[in-house]
Amino acid sequence: MQILLLILSILIYLFFGKIGFIYLLFSCISSFILSKYLNGRHKKLALIMSITLTLILYLFFKFINFFDFKNIFVPLGISYYTLQIFSYLIDLYKGKIKREKNFFRYLLYVIYFPYIFIGPITKYQDIKEDFDHCKKFHKENFSLGIPRIVWGLFKKIVIANRMWIIINTITNNSYVGSYVLLACLLYSILLYCDFSGGIDIVLGISKIFGINLKENFNLPFKSESVKEFWNRWHISLGTWLRDYIYIPLGGNRCSKIRQKINVILTFLVSGFWHGTTYIFWGLLNGILVAFSSKLKTKYKILNQIITYVLISLLWVFFIYQNSFIKPFTMLISIFTTFNYLDLFKNIPNLGLDILNYIVLIISILTLFYYDYHKDKINQKFKTSKIEFKTFAICLLVIIILIFGVYGFGFEVKDFIYSKF
Repeated sequence: MQILLLILSILIYLFFGKIGFIYLLFSCISSFILSKYLNGRHKKLALIMSITLTLILYLFFKFINFFDFKNIFVPLGISYYTLQIFSYLIDLYKGKIKREKNFFRYLLYVIYFPYIFIGPITKYQDIKEDFDHCKKFHKENFSLGIPRIVWGLFKKIVIANRMWIIINTITNNSYVGSYVLLACLLYSILLYCDFSGGIDIVLGISKIFGINLKENFNLPFKSESVKEFWNRWHISLGTWLRDYIYIPLGGNRCSKIRQKINVILTFLVSGFWHGTTYIFWGLLNGILVAFSSKLKTKYKILNQIITYVLISLLWVFFIYQNSFIKPFTMLISIFTTFNYLDLFKNIPNLGLDILNYIVLIISILTLFYYDYHKDKINQKFKTSKIEFKTFAICLLVIIILIFGVYGFGFEVKDFIYSKF
């Protein structure tokens, strides 16, 4: 099975670009060779060299937007496989794991096709045993994996792609004020459906192969503070930043002022990981997390609303990602241009008709109902008869086919986080 997974992963990556595979292979070969010396006398030098070689390529492609290199192909998933290589090297250096002596097994860890483009970011020790035991297909894994994949497609195609139409209408017409606020509030749900939908597909595919990847989301909109939100959103990246940036900086083992600085620096790294135009987004999130306790009230629902609004406002850096200045001007317009009545009158002209708005609202309500009751629902589904499972999956597929946004007249967006 491991050979099959490796061949599939290589072929899929080659399909998206042969040049990108050469860059990836260079990072894997160099880090694998230098990993031999991470337990010897010169292990610190070996760690620095191996990380530096991988980092040079990573930084080059992250800064490529500043130069006029139109013909340079940016490797897909470079942000994900770079962090995985780093985690492997650092954990090996610290003695937390044993060195993988088989290069092809190491290559599989880095390039495993379900998570190479969108995550979750996975540590070697968390997936090694699953790779060892995925020897053949099991019916139970298949019956659990397929529903997860279909549910992810529902979130992406029915909800996220439909919401893109509204946000694209707002951005393409240069609307300001209340329109920008609406775009930010909707983008929170769009990004959640797009990203978590992609993760659902990744986890579903992996489940079919008998590989249990960790969850990447845990009811983020239930959060009562910005700090709690980032503990529930993109969990694998948050865990990586905590283990390899925040804790080495000193974590909580220092003064309160230094601890807040450590938080802000960690989020600056997070912003840079997303791209050079997201550095201010990381900085502002770091400040909000560092002082999140100052923003809490004694009312749970009010805290959730405040958190949702704050997080949503900062997505303006994602919506207007191609400019350093525009996110700030759009953000300022929310508080200076009061055109809410105009927005209310113009809602029918934001790209969706009444039927599509109804489909969107029902789909979002269904999403949140499932998220808040998924343990009970999943348990009932798991123990139900095969006939019911087949009917439920087929029904969801039909709903996706009928109400999904795709085909002529629509631009189906790629998964947002595949671009990082």
